[in-house]
Amino acid sequence: MVKRHDREVRSAAELLEALGRQALHEVAGAVPEEAPNPEQASVAVTGGFIQPAARVSHSDPSARDLLDDLWHDEADRLGILDANGEFLLLATYPGSLTRGWIRVRDSIGGRLPSRIAAASGSREFIAIALDRTALCAVSTEEYEDWIVTRSFEGH
Repeated sequence: MVKRHDREVRSAAELLEALGRQALHEVAGAVPEEAPNPEQASVAVTGGFIQPAARVSHSDPSARDLLDDLWHDEADRLGILDANGEFLLLATYPGSLTRGWIRVRDSIGGRLPSRIAAASGSREFIAIALDRTALCAVSTEEYEDWIVTRSFEGH
């Protein structure tokens, strides 16, 4: 289990405020009804037989930059952010699975994992393309961060 820190947000309102300081803003408009159930998406990222697309050791001095770069490589390949920088986000905070997806727009476009970690206090999050064809997530394991991807095309 990942240890929680004092700077981690405790509610959706706190998360949205913190995301805003990181140039990630909630977008008006509904989350698509066909969006995966947040609990199922969480299991898809953390289940026992997951093979990560990339691993970043916590002991690597450039771990933060490497995680950002590798996540963006995978997210770009899968088309996670649309032309407007919008995607569905499930970040870690108490009640996040109940609150569910937040439709956000990224007005910067870079270093997304670092900015989400700065906002939420946790490196873990799931991002899904608005067209629901793929997800790209960061999962924190014992000594490393994993980038987990999944394509839903053809399903």
